[in-house]
Amino acid sequence: MQEHHSLGAARRATRLKLFEPVLLRVQGLPVRAHLLDLSMTGALAHSDSPPQVGDHVVIEASALSVAGRVMWVRAKRFGIHFDLPLPQPTVDRVVRGD
Repeated sequence: MQEHHSLGAARRATRLKLFEPVLLRVQGLPVRAHLLDLSMTGALAHSDSPPQVGDHVVIEASALSVAGRVMWVRAKRFGIHFDLPLPQPTVDRVVRGD
């Protein structure tokens, strides 16, 4: 039951729109993707080769490195819930493109 509560809290985190190219590591293999929104607890991403629900991924970008699990996939879009929340200043820096 606790897991459902934490996912509910994740959905309430402020989502900030962006279009940031990133590299995903899926089972150690690199996959090109773009982040479409970002919050402290997760991200919406797009890829021509999306991972599967349940896959553990690592997002790598110039200002970001974060691990999480793929929660859903719809066509080429998918949602990632981070293993640990990002600090808000990190989210702000990525969205600004710093």
